[in-house]
Amino acid sequence: MLDAALQRRLVFITGKGGVGRTAVALALALAAARAGKRTLVVEINPMGRLGEYLGDVTLGPEPTEITPELAAAAIAPTVIMEDFLTGMLKLRALARRLLESNTFRVVTAAAPGLEDFLTLVRVAEWEDERVGFKRRRHRFDLVIVDAPATGHSVPLLSTPGTLLKMLPFGPLTSTARDLALLLADPKRAAVAMVTRAEEMAVNETLELATALMRIGVALLPVIVNAVDPFRFTRVEAQRIRAEPPDVPADWEPYLPVARFAVARQKAADRQIRRLTQALPDKPVCLPQVPAGRISLATLEPLADALAHPSARSS
Repeated sequence: MLDAALQRRLVFITGKGGVGRTAVALALALAAARAGKRTLVVEINPMGRLGEYLGDVTLGPEPTEITPELAAAAIAPTVIMEDFLTGMLKLRALARRLLESNTFRVVTAAAPGLEDFLTLVRVAEWEDERVGFKRRRHRFDLVIVDAPATGHSVPLLSTPGTLLKMLPFGPLTSTARDLALLLADPKRAAVAMVTRAEEMAVNETLELATALMRIGVALLPVIVNAVDPFRFTRVEAQRIRAEPPDVPADWEPYLPVARFAVARQKAADRQIRRLTQALPDKPVCLPQVPAGRISLATLEPLADALAHPSARSS
């Protein structure tokens, strides 16, 4: 999984709410940084928890160095809108006054997608930012975006194409075209979907995959988060499910718990097989992180699993 991500410069992480997108995005960024890549992880959810996972770091629109190879930033729609208006009006006080006006709220409501567009512009600037002598070196080798949940990711990634259809000419057209080319280039950008081995989450993931392929963005292997480890081999599971159960007498008090674990294991495998059969790349399964508080240290096992995925087999 890490190798596939490192072949690009921009990776969006998305998925159904509650599947652990932020933890996975940070784990992938950690794995890339450990591989020696200058990595930026970006949060575009105003209610996100990336700063908390990094040790209660306050993140802003400028990258904050976490380690020598890892930086983090957070994009707030109101901030990027204010910066955009300041660039147009040249006065921040005037831009804030316009933002607070009812007229401007009506205009932005009538033109949906402007905040998404400006968010993508900021992300693209980081993807292309260069430093050093004659600006020959990219500031970041990889930009990982902790994107919104499924319902908003498709509109976000569709924004450049939508604007080009609405505004074939004008001051934003060139930028929208550049964004559309960036997102459509499989050598530069891709999307990784995060899910859980549960029926509803997998259903939504497959629907999302269809929508993303329709947009034309490249897909990385699906990441199945928080997969329980195998507790029983196939033979042991058959013995536990048998009627009567084929287990030693001293197992019988624990039989209900064992049967529950077998049923859960079987259900998870069924959903992982659905993903394998429906999508071109085999899913990457990540272990459950038994931590009350997520941090870089507790995400090490996820980073290891992303860097060196192993097949889930019984």
